[in-house]
Amino acid sequence: MCGIFGYIGKNNAKEKLIEGLENLEYRGYDSSGVAIVQNGQIHIVKKAGKVCVLKDELLQSDLDGHCGIAHTRWATHGLPTELNAHPHTDSKNQLCLVHNGIIENYISLKKEFNLTTKTQSDTEVIAELIAKIKEKDNLEKIKKACSFLKGSYALAVIFENEPDAIYLAKKESPLMTTYGEDGIYISSDANAFKKYANNFYILKNNEFAKIKNNDIEFYNKNSKINKKLNNFEKTFSFENKNEFLMQDEIMQTPDALKETALFFENFKNLKNYFDNIDNIYLIGCGTAYHSCLLGKKYLEFLNIPIFSEIASEFRYSNVKPSKKSLCIFVSQSGETADTIACIKKCNCKTLAITNVPNSSITFNCKKTILMKAGWERAVASTKAYCCQLLVFYLIKCLLKNEKPKWKQLVSSCKKYLKKNNIKDISKKVLNFEKIMFIGRQEDYVTAMESSLKLKEISYINCIACPSGELKHGTLALVDENTLVVLISTKSSLHNKNLLSKQEIEARKGCCFVASNIINSEIELPNLNSDLMPIMSILPFQLLACEVCISKGYNPDKPRNLSKSVTVE
Repeated sequence: MCGIFGYIGKNNAKEKLIEGLENLEYRGYDSSGVAIVQNGQIHIVKKAGKVCVLKDELLQSDLDGHCGIAHTRWATHGLPTELNAHPHTDSKNQLCLVHNGIIENYISLKKEFNLTTKTQSDTEVIAELIAKIKEKDNLEKIKKACSFLKGSYALAVIFENEPDAIYLAKKESPLMTTYGEDGIYISSDANAFKKYANNFYILKNNEFAKIKNNDIEFYNKNSKINKKLNNFEKTFSFENKNEFLMQDEIMQTPDALKETALFFENFKNLKNYFDNIDNIYLIGCGTAYHSCLLGKKYLEFLNIPIFSEIASEFRYSNVKPSKKSLCIFVSQSGETADTIACIKKCNCKTLAITNVPNSSITFNCKKTILMKAGWERAVASTKAYCCQLLVFYLIKCLLKNEKPKWKQLVSSCKKYLKKNNIKDISKKVLNFEKIMFIGRQEDYVTAMESSLKLKEISYINCIACPSGELKHGTLALVDENTLVVLISTKSSLHNKNLLSKQEIEARKGCCFVASNIINSEIELPNLNSDLMPIMSILPFQLLACEVCISKGYNPDKPRNLSKSVTVE
């Protein structure tokens, strides 16, 4: 969950690296650093904190080189300090490197090769190991060192004895490179250099690259190889009109839904992919897992067993899908490590639902459905979650030969986002110590996602509970300091939900209702039951964002979290 950027070319690398890190900061923002070659020597600048701290330092420096690598970090090994920030060097400063991923055997490597390190990072072990390899050729040094590594890595390396070159290595963590008009760019997300190029190369597992003399050479473990260029997918661009990206991305939901629905026409041939299957597994993490829960409800008409699975649990379970299973993997970024790891245990039909073309999940799955949510950079997923649900709804319509009613959904979402009372509600929410979201059936899944949104960006300890389960233990938490948000969009269950409201109020708890059925604190438009879960999450995305901002936090960059979870 870190970002790599690199540049070697005609222009000053400093400005390029700063811009690249700013574009990648959603992948990590607790420390950052750069290594820039100036007059044949490698200079490293690292800072704890957000990229702006590093930027201020660099803009005041006289660093002026044309080759450099950069990194923005989300800490896994070691505290988010300047010492633990990337780039890392070996003890003799023969090389420096940046790294995304996790080296699982770094402790045993330290013992086996007698490596001494001064940081808490697994990355420093890679630098020491490369320096210890006796090969004269730098590429061969990296190849040999990588043969000892277990885990995942994307590496960009600069050597003291070859300061005009950047070397790359990749396994299970994304890494791309491209030719621009003024030089060569490197990134862990191609979007970060999209403005400089029309296409790009993607390194696959156990591939390497040498970038020198305005040329890129690619290698596998044994020899030099040729690679094909990948084009950027055409997508619509969004304007940033608000202070925070999350605000923009929520407001972009109607357009994202429209673009996703229109683009789904390209995947109608997948209808036959659902033939001759005995069961379906829906697999994801966090918000994507919640979309899997609703995906199960959309597909229940198939009358075959359907299982929604948390990827990090499914990978280590004894469940083994049969050859007649269909496994659907959901990931906004297409780089979610837990989800990708599950694909390897599924020797059956596999289908990815993702927002990012040419991502790891698209390479690993046999089929892919792409959403068109546009680049989502705020950590808390909003418009992409709605698009995930829309894709499941469109699959249902496709399989049932029904005409989807997405235009009605888009229109209702636009109207709701223009006129709602969530700012007023958010002020009341701040008065409570405990918050609970409840609902039944699809509304319970919305409650789970609403709770996740609020806790991850406002740090309020809130929970979700099925309305009917409230009296089986959770009601003990309710007192005068408790707010319960009841989501009720199904008329057949509304009276049952109102009983839960009475139970809460009898214990002096406060209950806000979100409904399309009666007058309520949060009034929702009345849509087809299949469309309501896509619509009903909007007020709670807005609520989480408003509460977060009112508390003085940045909703785009919550503590301890980053966007693309590329480590298990």
